Amino acid sequence: MHKILKKFSFLMVMGLAAALITGCVKKPDKDQIVAQINNYALTINDFKHEAKISIPGMSKELMLQDIIAKELLLQEAQKMNLDKNKLFMKEIEDYWKQSLIKRLINIKGEEFLAAARVSDQEIKAEYNRISEESAGKIKPFAEISGQIQERLKMMQAQVALDKWINSLQSNALIKKNTAVLTNINFKDTKNSAGGLHGK
Repeated sequence: MHKILKKFSFLMVMGLAAALITGCVKKPDKDQIVAQINNYALTINDFKHEAKISIPGMSKELMLQDIIAKELLLQEAQKMNLDKNKLFMKEIEDYWKQSLIKRLINIKGEEFLAAARVSDQEIKAEYNRISEESAGKIKPFAEISGQIQERLKMMQAQVALDKWINSLQSNALIKKNTAVLTNINFKDTKNSAGGLHGK
């Protein structure tokens, strides 16, 4: 199995797993099938999705070989009922949560960035601050004013994002059970990275 296979991400696996789970959906037309792998039909759309997340510059043939190898591994895992394992299901849940939160943060971050406004005075003040800190060793204002503006907008967006997250906590009903929290023992408990928590 070529070394490219070792680089496939969990996202790729999930994409193919989803396709397997929804295998009962209407069968695609033959002219839409790139490859038939046992009972799984790899469609043009599936292939294009893989292309977006594959190694840049990989040929179509190598990409197809990679997809076939992964699909066969997935089918073998399903034969062994590994997809029904409780630990696996928990990993899926954790991944789903992380992906959903990441998507939300990206959407809100872009929203705050688009709304960010920085004045010429703020840009000039930041330039002067950097110039003072670097003892004048800085490019001319006209050359880097655009970069400074973008940096200030990103900082402004981050502040707005933090405030928004804090507002979610302020407006939520949260009840902490300190007694239960205090009695939690992490001794000999593995964390998600495979290490051990302390007490």
